[in-house]
Amino acid sequence: MKRTLILMMPAVLLLGLLSGCGDNFPDEELHFGLEQKTRPFAVVIEPPEAQPGQEVTVTLLGHSPRPEALDISWRVALDYDLGLYEVDEIERNYRPVPSGAPTFDLDGFFTQSFTWTVPDSSILLSSALPEVLTDPILANLARVALGLEAGAPVPKSQVDSWLGQLSHLEYLSMDPDEQAVVAALADRFACQVRLRATLDDGDLVDVTRNLTVRHARRLPTANVNENTFVDLLQLVVLEKRDAEESDLHDQDVPRQVYWLSTEPDRPGLVVEVPFYRNRSYFLILNFDLQQYEAPYEPGLFQSETGTRRWYYYRRDDPTSGEALFITDQGDDAEMFDLDNEPRIDPAGVGAEYRLVAVARDLRDDWVAYHATPGTGLAQALIRFVAPPED
Repeated sequence: MKRTLILMMPAVLLLGLLSGCGDNFPDEELHFGLEQKTRPFAVVIEPPEAQPGQEVTVTLLGHSPRPEALDISWRVALDYDLGLYEVDEIERNYRPVPSGAPTFDLDGFFTQSFTWTVPDSSILLSSALPEVLTDPILANLARVALGLEAGAPVPKSQVDSWLGQLSHLEYLSMDPDEQAVVAALADRFACQVRLRATLDDGDLVDVTRNLTVRHARRLPTANVNENTFVDLLQLVVLEKRDAEESDLHDQDVPRQVYWLSTEPDRPGLVVEVPFYRNRSYFLILNFDLQQYEAPYEPGLFQSETGTRRWYYYRRDDPTSGEALFITDQGDDAEMFDLDNEPRIDPAGVGAEYRLVAVARDLRDDWVAYHATPGTGLAQALIRFVAPPED
């Protein structure tokens, strides 16, 4: 009998998501190859939000011990809603999504990429927006933009049609006050669709990723979301035994810095790092975060927040149970321990690791208007070698 493992990745993983089922993961959940199961680690949609009728590129990345047996099928729920209090999740109106076959490398990592066109009618099909708008902010913005009387009912079909026919040139020719109203309407008149992949290699794994649909991208507004990207990945070696994260900011502690690859779908060249028992090793990850306008305070711009998720594969000994990530106390790390600059404890000379870092940008205050995160990632190879003789 097949067993099913469901990984929820979209609103907070938001694989969420690229990418999980919570933060309390033991090392086994960071460690590819240790268990004989297929592990998706990211779903990237480019762009991370789309206008009705726009084509997007969907890329699934993961690791599988049985590539020859892996079958992946996709479908999309065009009617997706979290409910008024974000607890009554529904998926309806499913459509199949042609996707093609994944490609594998010698380590068992796979990539599957395909294009999909968001239906023109996506917002009309979504129950997340009622047939007649009830959100007072959204309804009032629509009345002003469309020239309706105060208190008049506002059908979502009328708003969708008006925004869909508004050209970029017409939008730019409006005076600043009119443009601000239309931008605010386009930002908030939104829904999500949910893409779902079922991965079958004898066991089943479901992974989901949500996509924001709104007219804001076509105009465009100041709040259009782009995928984040990793712009720095380093291994920092502190010449101090059992150093803590705070020691990274102490310039009196001698260190060596190794620059690692920031390529999203391949690890690049192997970086060789001398191994010392009496030194401490930390990973540094930086990724781009956008400025955006607060939904309830027009004119107030703020920065996105972000999350980091780390995974690894022991290339020289895939089934070794020795954990790479550790806490400052030297214990095996769990996912929630790795939000900042995680410490690693390499096994010794000859150990070779493939690292995966997944970054997501978050706009929690826009979740009520169906914001989903952007995703960026990086992969790198590190081989620990004997230190040079003095």
